[in-house]
Amino acid sequence: MTDQEKQIQEYVEKGLSGDMASVNSIEDRILRGKVKAAIVKAKRLGGKKESSQLKKTDARSSTDDIITKLVDEGLTGNMENINALDDRVLRAKVKSALIKAKKQTVKKSDKTNLNSPNLDLNKDNPNVKFAELIQQKFPDAIQCEINEEYIGIKPDYWLNVARWLKSDPAASFDSLQCVTGTDIGESKLDSRYNLHSMKLGHLIEIRIEVPIENPKIPSIEQIWRSGDWFERETYDMYGIKYEGHRDLRRMLLPEDWEGYPLRKDYQEQETYHGIIVKKIKEEVWD
Repeated sequence: MTDQEKQIQEYVEKGLSGDMASVNSIEDRILRGKVKAAIVKAKRLGGKKESSQLKKTDARSSTDDIITKLVDEGLTGNMENINALDDRVLRAKVKSALIKAKKQTVKKSDKTNLNSPNLDLNKDNPNVKFAELIQQKFPDAIQCEINEEYIGIKPDYWLNVARWLKSDPAASFDSLQCVTGTDIGESKLDSRYNLHSMKLGHLIEIRIEVPIENPKIPSIEQIWRSGDWFERETYDMYGIKYEGHRDLRRMLLPEDWEGYPLRKDYQEQETYHGIIVKKIKEEVWD
C-alpha cells in the first residue's frame, strides 16, 4: 500500500466515524475528492450488506412462521395443507417439526401421568375409544399400552384392523390424511397413519413399529387410495416395505439410489453413476 493509499484509508475511517471536519480540511483538492468518493463507496457497500442480512433474516422469519402455522394445523389432525406443499424440502421440515412437537406432547403427557398416577384416561378421546374397540375385536392386535396420543398396532394385524376402521359404521374412517415414517432409534422404525372420519368428525393416529433390519408392513393403498403415494414416499425416505402395494418404487430418488435419507444412520453416497453428489448444507433444528 502506497503512502497516499494509507492516507486515504485514514481519512475514510475518520469520515465514517463522523469526523468530516478532518476530511474537509484536506488542502489537496484531488486527494480530498478521492477520500470523499471512497467514503461514499464504503457507505454504499455497508448499506448493501445490511440490506442483504435483513432480507435473509426476513426470509428465515417468514419460513419459520409458515412452519409454525402448519405444525399447529398438523397437531389438530389437518394434514391437507402440509401434504399440498410443492417445496419438498419445506414439506420435510414441517413433517419433522410436527413429529418433534408430537413427541414433546407425549413426554408432557408421561410426566402428568407420573405426577398423577390415579389419573384415568379420557374415554372420549378417539385414540382411547378406538383402541379399546380394536382390543375387543382383535384381542392381540394392540402393540403398546392404550394412551391418548396414538394407537399402536402390530404389523400382522394391521390389514384387518384397517379394513374394519374404514367399513365399520361406528368408525367410518373414510379419509387417510397422511402416512409417514420415523426412525425412533434403537434399530426401530415406525409408520404413522392419520385417519379422519369426514362423516363422524373424529381423528386418530395409528403407529406400527418394525425392526429396521426387516421393516415390513401390509400396504393399505387398496383400502385408502391416497395411501399409494404416501407409502411410496415413506418407502423412499425410510425403506419401509409396504407388502401388497401394487407399485412400490421410489418416487423422489432414482431406483438405484443407495440408502434411505431420513434414517438416522444415513450416509450420503459420494457419487452417482460417476457424477459427484453435491453436499447440501441443512439447517440444524433444535
